[in-house]
Amino acid sequence: MAFMMDVKDDKEIQMLGVSAVKNYAKKLSETYKKIIDGDFVYCHGCNEFHATNNFYNDKRFGSGLYPLCKKQLIERATDYDKVNKIRVDNREKTIKVFQMLDIPFIDSVYQSALQTTQDAVGEKNRATAFQHTLTIIKSLPQYKGMTFEQSEFGESGNPDDEQLSKRKARREIIKLFGHGFSNEDYLYLQDQYDDWCGRTQVDSKSQQTYVVQICLTLLDIYKDRKSGKDVTKKLESLDKLMNSANLQPKQNIDNAATDSLTFGQLIEKWENEDPIPEPSEEFKDVDGIGKYIRVWFTGWLCKALGLKANVFTKEYDEEISKYTVEKPDDTEEGNSTEIYNHLFTTEGGDI
Repeated sequence: MAFMMDVKDDKEIQMLGVSAVKNYAKKLSETYKKIIDGDFVYCHGCNEFHATNNFYNDKRFGSGLYPLCKKQLIERATDYDKVNKIRVDNREKTIKVFQMLDIPFIDSVYQSALQTTQDAVGEKNRATAFQHTLTIIKSLPQYKGMTFEQSEFGESGNPDDEQLSKRKARREIIKLFGHGFSNEDYLYLQDQYDDWCGRTQVDSKSQQTYVVQICLTLLDIYKDRKSGKDVTKKLESLDKLMNSANLQPKQNIDNAATDSLTFGQLIEKWENEDPIPEPSEEFKDVDGIGKYIRVWFTGWLCKALGLKANVFTKEYDEEISKYTVEKPDDTEEGNSTEIYNHLFTTEGGDI
């Protein structure tokens, strides 16, 4: 491994002194711990472990990192000038690496970076146009979320255009949009559908139906514009579809505003727009906690403050009566003054 001590075999270890062996064992232990903790990641190109900052982030992989280190990517995206001992840019190789990383190749950015690097041709440690372009694409917000399919190859074109033209639409796309379209149409519909599903929430059949109709309308608009036809009516139809699907820009702004509310403000908004209905009797206060609070807190407090004429004191009185013992009335059947006095006065004696 690149970061370990340069010890080749057991014989060399045996020749080391105790102190050197201890240092070697310590570094080996520290390295192992960093691998376990995820601070060092294995590169599948150079077959070595490197610190995580030597890799580009990539959510497609479980580690969150692309499995080839930055050095390996630079070597694959450029040529090596043995005379000047520097890396020389190669556009075709650069496009290949951008395709591997699934990020857009923007030819105008690459050409600008290429001009910058050519001005510093005498510097052996200069950064390549590949590195400049990659940094810009990954940093600027307008390229965030874009994939290689959204690349802009400029006048030079993509060397893999012939290979990409052989791309076929997925079976589920053909089934979803129906038969009768050309492969180019299916690919357009597939890209639009994937883009809509990736950027919006499509979790119901009705929502999917609207997205399908939006994609078909976009295809019609695309074809009409290429033919020079008027697309005003189709744009109006697209606007109505987006409005029905709650996907218009103004609706998205409202949704974004909702996302910025605090939890308390959201509760107030939900109570005003869509209040929770009263539950049925069988689901009202199933565990008795509501009654417990009404009787032993609210009802008791109303009683203590002398607030008698309300539902809380009434419920409190009804509940407390279950645990109240009252003096019997001597006029009731079965009672007599003699029994009453015996139980409740000091005058009582043996009966």
